[in-house]
Amino acid sequence: MARRSRPSSALQQELLRLLRPAYRRLQEQPSERIRPRLAEIGSEYAGRSAAEILPVLEEAVRSVGARPVTTELPQLPEQIP
Repeated sequence: MARRSRPSSALQQELLRLLRPAYRRLQEQPSERIRPRLAEIGSEYAGRSAAEILPVLEEAVRSVGARPVTTELPQLPEQIP
């Protein structure tokens, strides 16, 4: 079995995402439906405190019909530069 390596640059990752064929079942997943909103939040809230970002992230997760995971969600604001 061939081993796949992860693309090293953000540009490579974005190109691969754009080239990936659309799969209806995948697009129905909450993680895929929320992806555009998370990108917006990352752009809009860059540099703000985690206390400001966390409620927005929780609302975004709920907007796609998912429940925020209280142990994972607080880690996301730390990843927004």
